[in-house]
Amino acid sequence: MEGPVQAQARKEVTEFIQAFFEAGKNKDLTALMDFHAPGKVFSKFDENPPYTRQTSEEAYVYEQAAFANISDYEYKIEDLRVDIVSDVAIATFYLSFKGMFVNDYSFEGMTVGSRARVTMVLARFGGSWKFIHEHFSSVPDMAKKEARQR
Repeated sequence: MEGPVQAQARKEVTEFIQAFFEAGKNKDLTALMDFHAPGKVFSKFDENPPYTRQTSEEAYVYEQAAFANISDYEYKIEDLRVDIVSDVAIATFYLSFKGMFVNDYSFEGMTVGSRARVTMVLARFGGSWKFIHEHFSSVPDMAKKEARQR
């Protein structure tokens, strides 16, 4: 049975995750670092290159670049589940996004989009939630997969 403390924590985590994607959508790029835990406490695996484990500083650089170069960014968080274990939260959900990737050097753009399975692990630092781990993995395009199997 969930008590009021867990319900409040779940609400805070949900709002924190939404605020992260809103910061990117609104191009508040300097705010992105505030979502990550400090130093070596943070790690991330992404669905986009580089496919190596990222530190908070590396993730910040790649997130800034991604959000800076996409216009008309739209996202949708689906089937969000937040589990609270003491001062740690585990959030799992599906993330769909789309937008226009713009190459400022060639003034060309192309439509991009993805659907990913996402796990975000958060912990409290001084009363504030921070991401300590993120993992994004692409959902295979089932139509293409079925066509290849035929």
